[in-house]
Amino acid sequence: MTAQSYNIVDFKLHTLGWKAFQDLSVTIMSDIFGHDIQSFYDSYDGGRDGAFHGVWIDKDNVAKSGSFTAQCKFTSDYKKGIKVSDLKDDIEKAKRLASKGLANHYILFTNAQLTGNQDESLRKVFEEIEGIESFTAYGKERISQIILESPRLRMLVPRIYGLGDLSQILDERAGSQAKAILESLGDDIAKFVLTDAFNKSAKALVEHGFVLLLGEPACGKSTIAASLSLGALDEWGCNTFKICSSDEFVRHWNPDEPNRLFWIDDAFGATQVDWNATFAWARVFPHINTAIHNGAKVIFTSRDYIYKSAKGSLKETSLPVIKASQVVINVQDISAQEKEQILYNHIKLGNQPRNYIKEIKPFLKDIAENKKFTPEIARRLGNKFFTQTLQINKYALINFVENPVQFLIDVLSTLDKQNISALAVIFMRAGVLPSPIDLSESENKALKLLGGTVDGVISALKFLNGSLTILNFEESQHVWRYKHPTIRDAFAQYVADDVELLEIYLGGASLEKLFQEVACANIEMDGLKVIVPKSHYKILIRRMSAFDKSSYYYHSVFNNFLTKRCDKEFLALYHNINPDFLENLKIGNLSYVRSDLDIIVKYFDEDLLPEAHRMQVVKSLHELALNEYDIQFSNNELKNMLKKKELNLIKLDVSNKVIPNLDSIIAQISSDYDDEWEPEDHFSDLTNTLRAYEEMFSNDNELCTQISIAQDWVEDEIRTLADTRERIFDDDVHNYKATTGSNLSTERSIFDDIDS
Repeated sequence: MTAQSYNIVDFKLHTLGWKAFQDLSVTIMSDIFGHDIQSFYDSYDGGRDGAFHGVWIDKDNVAKSGSFTAQCKFTSDYKKGIKVSDLKDDIEKAKRLASKGLANHYILFTNAQLTGNQDESLRKVFEEIEGIESFTAYGKERISQIILESPRLRMLVPRIYGLGDLSQILDERAGSQAKAILESLGDDIAKFVLTDAFNKSAKALVEHGFVLLLGEPACGKSTIAASLSLGALDEWGCNTFKICSSDEFVRHWNPDEPNRLFWIDDAFGATQVDWNATFAWARVFPHINTAIHNGAKVIFTSRDYIYKSAKGSLKETSLPVIKASQVVINVQDISAQEKEQILYNHIKLGNQPRNYIKEIKPFLKDIAENKKFTPEIARRLGNKFFTQTLQINKYALINFVENPVQFLIDVLSTLDKQNISALAVIFMRAGVLPSPIDLSESENKALKLLGGTVDGVISALKFLNGSLTILNFEESQHVWRYKHPTIRDAFAQYVADDVELLEIYLGGASLEKLFQEVACANIEMDGLKVIVPKSHYKILIRRMSAFDKSSYYYHSVFNNFLTKRCDKEFLALYHNINPDFLENLKIGNLSYVRSDLDIIVKYFDEDLLPEAHRMQVVKSLHELALNEYDIQFSNNELKNMLKKKELNLIKLDVSNKVIPNLDSIIAQISSDYDDEWEPEDHFSDLTNTLRAYEEMFSNDNELCTQISIAQDWVEDEIRTLADTRERIFDDDVHNYKATTGSNLSTERSIFDDIDS
């Protein structure tokens, strides 16, 4: 690549700020040049931003030894060139350092322009200082060249992707994928901060091929995931797929093209647990495990409270890396310095006028130190859309930080009918509105009641783009989404507080999405979107009659709504309107559909289950226990449903008819083995059953001996199948050295130059 081609690459280093430029410089020295920087100091500490002692080998294989001093010189002036006069104070400090033997070699990093003549003048001045043997300067052009040449540097400092023209960084294929990722982030990537959470995530992705990003809402999970995706695309050439479901993963995973990265945001639900998505991912975990072993990389994100609820339903043995603590990143654990840098970037690079920045500057450190501070708060403070009515004083800013949802509701209340209609249409589509917009009859009716029009909604979406909405390209089409999930949270509360809007929502939103977003008045759930009052129960039940439950997925969606989101009054009303409902429920083996039994338990617990139906359930559980070694009858939630004599009869039949026949059961399972699955997973149902038998018959030595023999046989079968199963592993190990940009002292405020 010629020098002329480097000149046309502009990474806009002047937008970084002094602290971020300093971090970039230390990353270049430590991870790209491969030198261990002793420390990084602030600009008030003796003229040394960095120190190194040892042997330095440059790109021409020339070795230098001794003490090295590194100094950073940052300017916010885009066109500024560096001159000797700009370094007057640094020259005096260099003399003092050299006299103490601390600067045999002096290195200058600057984002200012550095011409050949300027470089020569600087070298002459510094090398005339007694004790300084060499002087090396890295100006804007040379640093840009290093960025251009080093995918590793770009991966370590993902913010770079937002500072330059991607067409000059990546090839055409990678560029188009990166563009799609960047479109989903808007300008947030340019404000990205290299946090410890990012470093741990990158390390996990390199070493394990998998990372699970956990955190509170608005803590920056998606930004980290996008940055990792860009880095994988750039450094490893991964084809990158941002997918929404387990079906998409299976569809896109190709063993003949293993070098792929899959990014799944909110894998187990956006605002509450999506049980159907959770069960679906649990079934696909063996495929993910195989894909990772073959070279794929996978990123999951989830709100922490959602993952905590979903975890019990996931078969983690099918995806061992998910259990490793080093791949579970609690993104909200952001250091004080990282919070300050995040806030600095969003204010500095936002669209706020200069007078706003000057006015808020004295409060920024306190904002960053607030326990409720999140990256999303920083984004809103940097966007004038969210601060039009914000008063710049201590108490108003505390309220802005600590009550973000309420503040958003206040913002929503100021919007006109077309803007509210635009947000409502996205809400009725559960947060995903395909573009171009094609509304259903019920949605058009809702739009009319809201006072909006299709043309008005289209214009409003564009007006709100970047603040409340964003246009993404997903699965070969454009879709409108909320800019951040907390906007959806606020709009849900806004809807719930307005009876007319609630009725429009219940009448216009798809039932599948309603079942995952609403709950009855007496149900408490984390992240609940909309509460349906008793006065609206009949409206929802009337709509439920039209829901198609023919597929396994939709059947589960429907049943999970009744078991987890409905109170006693709703269940009673639903059964009165649909008297045959309970009679049509089926009880299957535990390894298959469980949701019908969950509904029966729910009705029993609420004292709504007829005795005749209870006895039929007991009969079905008894038959399953004998014919399919099923242990649902012993589950704690069924303990009250089965009478003691009914439970004892089932246990007696299991001890006499099932346990003596375990050898044939094991042989049958072994003969049915498909090497697509892990042997341990193939036997997992029987393993769990034997464990339950062991506890159930702990007082019977003869039965325990038979169970123990069966367990040993199962272990032998698993080992045998594992030895014969053909596996392909990618043994390439990428070394990764995490860097946080060193430990900086905080005598100088990061916000010093924010208004320059």
